[in-house]
Parts: sequence; structure tokens; C-alpha cells
Amino acid sequence: MADKLHILQLERHDDAVSTRDRLAFVTARYALLVWPSEGSVLRRKLDLRLVQRHAIRLGIRIALVTRDPVVIEHARDLEISVFPNAKAARRQRWKHPRDKAFIEPRDPYEQAALAEHVTRLREGPATPAGMRWRQAVRWTVFGALVLAILFGFVLVAPSARVTLTPASRQVYETVSITADPDLADVDIENFRMPAAVVTLQATSRVTIESSGVESAGASLAQGLVTLTNLADEPLVIPLGTVVATSDVFPIRFETLIETTLPAGEDVEVQVPVQALPEHAGAVGNVNPGAINRIEGNFGDVVSVTNPNATFGGAVQERATVTAQDHERLLVLGRQQVLQRARDTLLHQLSGEQFLVPGSVTIIQERPEWTIFNALVGDVAESVSLDLRAEVQAVVVDERHARQIAFAGIAPYIQRGQEVSPGALTFTRGAIEQIAPDGRVTFAMIVSGNIAESIDPDSVRSRIAGVSVSEARRRLQRELLLDPDSPPQIATWPAWYSRMPFLPIRINVSVATP
Repeated sequence: MADKLHILQLERHDDAVSTRDRLAFVTARYALLVWPSEGSVLRRKLDLRLVQRHAIRLGIRIALVTRDPVVIEHARDLEISVFPNAKAARRQRWKHPRDKAFIEPRDPYEQAALAEHVTRLREGPATPAGMRWRQAVRWTVFGALVLAILFGFVLVAPSARVTLTPASRQVYETVSITADPDLADVDIENFRMPAAVVTLQATSRVTIESSGVESAGASLAQGLVTLTNLADEPLVIPLGTVVATSDVFPIRFETLIETTLPAGEDVEVQVPVQALPEHAGAVGNVNPGAINRIEGNFGDVVSVTNPNATFGGAVQERATVTAQDHERLLVLGRQQVLQRARDTLLHQLSGEQFLVPGSVTIIQERPEWTIFNALVGDVAESVSLDLRAEVQAVVVDERHARQIAFAGIAPYIQRGQEVSPGALTFTRGAIEQIAPDGRVTFAMIVSGNIAESIDPDSVRSRIAGVSVSEARRRLQRELLLDPDSPPQIATWPAWYSRMPFLPIRINVSVATP
């Protein structure tokens, strides 16, 4: 057998397909399949049988070298030899493979025809009476089958949908709830719930115009005067010639240039003038024609007037920072700090938490956090403040508040009545009190309907199997329903006018009032 034996070493990844492919290259009459030392292959009986059949087809007898108990058991069933090693396989005798490991199932139609033929042989030749009897039996069985089908349809197929609207009454209650940061759990009996005190730092920058004013000197009014030569010879009007108004306390101006008045009657020359320093400010702004007198030796030979008003005389002022400006900046800066802290907290809230209005307060300010860009008395058109502060706020979970508010209407629910949380509306009311330690008392308003309780299982058992009209009468007679919403009953099939006999086929839905 040594020259007729081929040893085929299986690998861990081999399966029935790869093993059969490898057998196709074997030219010896005997093939010894050696299992790998690690892993498991061909553990299914079907895989081993497929390999055996392929080997028989190729004219090869196979045997196994394996220690896998599952494979050994399958090999024993398939009459395949199993050896401990290749040396034993060469010495010992190999088993002959079984011809069939699996029996093909018989044709069911062929078996039915054979059974019918055997029955006819046993009954013998049919007589007319026997044929009528068998026909009557067949019709009886057929009728019974039809009745059974109809009964099953009536019992199982029909379904109904019943919609009931219970009678209800409105409820409106305001519950006062205290949120306490020291509380760890909801205390429904005493209307108390936990609260969270949140602290954070916020900054602000505000700028205002300075409100202080101090004098920075006065400006001199300016203008033009018209000089007229009344003499027959030219006149030189020197620089600094004084002209004035004719008031009791005249406003005096001086010429700013030297000019010559030509000879001739009614010869006019315009000369710029400026108020004297003792008349600085707005007092130097005089009306047209107010300047009508010239001082010195020209009083009789020169006339003077101002065709236009003088201008530019004013008291000059400059803005300064006051203590009131610092106080205003602190007020505005604190308001901005609180607003920014509020916006930050609102952005961070999760679920159904809400920030208690009025609980956002500043709890700490430091001198190094309060920086003015100008001190009191400094000359500045505007003054700014950079402010940082530590802010505290109270955050409350509204779900706990609704639980307490829902419990607050319990005294209004009588026996046989129920209320669904989905039929209630919860509205957060006013903040009643905010304590320094963070305790907050606020109102929660509950409004909605309290309805009569309806048990769907009881309804199903009461109306199962009766007519639709009788079911409607029973429901209206035995239940407290909304008079404006009578029971709605829809059956399937639509022509079926009775309620299903099986209560499970009746779908009862209770509408929210």
C-alpha cells in the first residue's frame, strides 16, 4: 500500500470545497487525510460525507488521522477508517465506504396515488347504494366544513373600534412651591423641591459722555465796520483805533489793520475789528448798526457803523469727569454684567430647567475688577468702565414643579374619576419670594379637565356579542359620558351589525375631554 497511499495534510482554513479540490490532484488509490494539530476542520457530518462521495467518484478510498471526537464519531457513522497516525494506516485494514449515507425522500404524490389504489382494492367493487352513501357522507362533511368556516369567521374575523368621551369638569388651581438648594429630593406633601444655585463670573464694558464742565477761557468777537471820511483830505486810520457802541456801558472794539480813507464826500472803507479783552465772550456779539462811535481825534471827521452783526464771542468750556459719572458707570456696568450672566445661563440650561427671574444677583466685586479709564476731575469727553463681578442665580427643574402641582389637585379628584397629566396645562406663575440663601417661592398654575374613569376591559366584556345598537345603549346607560359626544362604534366588516364575540377583537379608546 505504500506506493498506492497519498498523505494529504489538511490546513486550518480547509473546508469541504477546498478538500475536494485537493483530492482531484491525487493519483493514488488511497488518500489519508491528516487533521492539523491546531484548529478544527470538517466537523460537520455533511462536509465529511461530501468529501467521501467525491473520493468515491474519483475512485479513491479515504481514511482519517485525527483526534477530534466529533469527526471520529461522524467517521464511524459513515464507515470511514480513523487511525492515530500514518504508520498505523499503512499496517491496518481500511473500511469499505457505505453506498448511501442519506436516503432520498419518496414522492408524496406517488405515495398518495398508491394509498388510494390500495383503498379501492380493499373496498372491492362499488355498488350504487354504496356510492350514494359515500356521496351523502362527502356532502355532510363538506357542509360541516363550511359551517365550521363560517362559525370561525363570525367568532374570530369581526372587529370593532369603540371611542368613548367621558364626562369631565374643569379644574383650575394655583400651587405655591418652594425650591430649596439644601433639599436633595422632592417633598410633594410640603410642596418643596430641590433647586440649584449656580455661580459664574461675567464682565462688562460701558462708556458714557462726561457730565462735568470747566471754563477754558473766552473768545473775542470779530466783525467788519464801515468807516466814512467826512473831511476834505485823506485820513490815515492807524491799527488799534477803538470803535464802540453807544450804550451806557459801551462794547469797545479795535481795528486790526491800518487803513487810509481817501478824500471825498461819502468815501467808505471796510475794516476788520475785534472786541477788546475786557469784552471777551458772548457780550462782544452785537447787532448790525450797534457800533456807531469812534474814539480819539476822528470823532468829528469819521463816521463808523457795522453793517453786519459781530460774531465768535463765546466762553470756551471743556468736559471733565465727575463722581456722578463713576456712579452712573457702576449702575450701567452692573446691569450689563447681570444681563450677560443671564444670557450665559439661559444658553447652558438643559431639559426643562428654567432660570428664576430676579435670582440673578451680584455677590462679589473687587477693586481690581473695577477699572475706570479716567479719574474724577480728569479732562475727558467720555469715560469708560471695565467691570468684572461674580454672579449667583437659582435654576429650577420644571418637571419637579409639575409633579408637585399635579399632586396639588389631588383633593379635587373624587372616587371614580381620573386625570391624565397630558390633559393638564401647567403654567409658571409669579415669583413670590427670593431668600438670600437661594430659596425661591413661586406659583405653578394647573388647569385642565378631571374625567370619569373608564375601564376598557370592563367595556369589552359588557358589549361583546351584542348588537351595535344594544352596545351603544349599554354604554350610555352604564357609563358617565360627555352628553355632547355619544359613543362612536365602527365594525369590520361594515355590514356586520353585531359586536365581536371575542372581547379581544374590540378596541376601546378613551378620548381626552
